Amino acid sequence: MSTILLQLSPILCCTTLFLLLAQNVHSLRNVCLYNNHNITQSNRPNLNFPLLNGTERFKRLQLFKHIVSIRTSRATAFFGDNHICTGSIISSNLILTSAHCVIDRRKIITRTHRLVVVAGAPNRLVRSKRTLEMKVLQVMPHKEFIPAGAHDIALLRIAKSFPDDNDFIKVIPLNDEIIPNGTKCSILGWGQLFYRGPYAAATVNAVLTVFSYDYCQKFYPDVFDETMMCAGKTDPWDLNACRGDAGGPLICGDFVAAVVSWSSYCGEIRKPTLFTSVHHHLAWIRKTGAGGATIVKAIKSVDLFLYTLSIHIYF
Repeated sequence: MSTILLQLSPILCCTTLFLLLAQNVHSLRNVCLYNNHNITQSNRPNLNFPLLNGTERFKRLQLFKHIVSIRTSRATAFFGDNHICTGSIISSNLILTSAHCVIDRRKIITRTHRLVVVAGAPNRLVRSKRTLEMKVLQVMPHKEFIPAGAHDIALLRIAKSFPDDNDFIKVIPLNDEIIPNGTKCSILGWGQLFYRGPYAAATVNAVLTVFSYDYCQKFYPDVFDETMMCAGKTDPWDLNACRGDAGGPLICGDFVAAVVSWSSYCGEIRKPTLFTSVHHHLAWIRKTGAGGATIVKAIKSVDLFLYTLSIHIYF
């Protein structure tokens, strides 16, 4: 009997490989078909992204629990000195940020092993018992991203889900409506305190006013389009986004309305900050989050097969 099984093992092995690959190809085909069609209410995947419900009010001093510090994989000298961008926690394993944080001008995407996401650290230089350092599993920038232009948005999928019982780490809802002109919104992050100045240690929060499309286009006539927003202060702009704040949220009410794209010298020359609108990219966020999950599942199936095959070969 053992001799027969030994003779049949190559056939069984090849059959298993064929079935697994067929399953993965089918899954990837579904993702491609889904990505090539417009999303409607009937075929939109249920990702359980929380949307505005109007029943809760976040305190400004507690907004830090909804953001993460995106860093290079290794600190240079001490914890937190490798901060590069900010991101928002929009699900248990997805981070919303700016595309230019994870892709260079040659459209080369940063490799996952070069990034780490740190949550639960309101002071980016202090690691506490509730601070979590998460590895990045996928980097997903918008395919139509234009450097210093439109679609400056990306998703990071972390390797493990955030726990539900950590009060320092919480999901923030996504906006699904256009923000009216004149709305007061908050930005926060660990960016530079002033132009070419030091990065903030503790989370810094500022309140900005959302401006109209025409007003924004007046400042940025060559790049501003309907998928973008701009916000700032009508009086002398001593408060605005700065380097290191990119990718962070513009929080209007109880939800993320936009992502910090880039500013003009931290508000020093009185130009508003540019943001990527969440409302105009909500379908992309849902589609990319769902498609990435399917691909990861398929990849894990192949990894499991290769692991099983290696055991068979060596033992």
